[in-house]
Amino acid sequence: MEKKMIFFDIDGTLIEVRKNIYKIQPEVEKAMDDLKKNGHEVFLATGRSECFLLDGVSYYPFTGIVSCNGGRVDYLGQPIYKEVVPSKAIKATISLAERYEINYYFENKEHIYVRDKMDPLHIDFAKQWGMKNEVCVDKFNPDEIETYIGMIVCKNLEDVHAVKEKLSPYFQLQRHRSPYSYDLTLKNTSKAKGIQELVKEMGRSMENTIAFGDGNNDVEMLESVHLGIAMGNAMDAAKKSADYITTDMDDHGIVNALKHFKLI
Repeated sequence: MEKKMIFFDIDGTLIEVRKNIYKIQPEVEKAMDDLKKNGHEVFLATGRSECFLLDGVSYYPFTGIVSCNGGRVDYLGQPIYKEVVPSKAIKATISLAERYEINYYFENKEHIYVRDKMDPLHIDFAKQWGMKNEVCVDKFNPDEIETYIGMIVCKNLEDVHAVKEKLSPYFQLQRHRSPYSYDLTLKNTSKAKGIQELVKEMGRSMENTIAFGDGNNDVEMLESVHLGIAMGNAMDAAKKSADYITTDMDDHGIVNALKHFKLI
């Protein structure tokens, strides 16, 4: 078998914070070890930035990471590709936050730039999703920061439409499972684009790529890799884009699929 590049989404795939699963499960860790023993390489492909990775994920020695929904790509610890959020897009988001009750997040490898670290909505969101207080910065100049993705969390559902409309010139707004929160992914940026840049850097072929995902931000990735695998708990758009649907992430989904395709 040719050696594969296998990409794993994090939320809803490797972990599930809504079910208090904050760490890669032992059987999945062993499966990834077995993949490497069989000559394959394992990567992360996530909407999170590196400083937003949970300790229960970042400990594992992945070969590389497609982070920020493809806004940044690192291979063997070195950046090989970046798409930077323009300062005018950050300023537009900040302006909206002054009109509506929303929190924003702009992320790079070291920091997450937020509206107000003391805001109760932010504190609850950060606690649920494992965002560390020490990486959050709420005093910054938008013209002096380099970030690769944004995110918004709205307090009121009735504000969502107006906020989406005003930010759509700058971003693809990809809804999380909650209707109150969205990724702000730069236009023409995706996990798929990040994977393509990594494959090119490594001198490999997309024919040897496999990806696991579950969310709206995984759609392009599942469509572009040679074998796209959706988790059983995936959103409908991800399932429709996949070549194969496995069981839920907490029902041996990753291990079952790897065994099905005889990768372990």
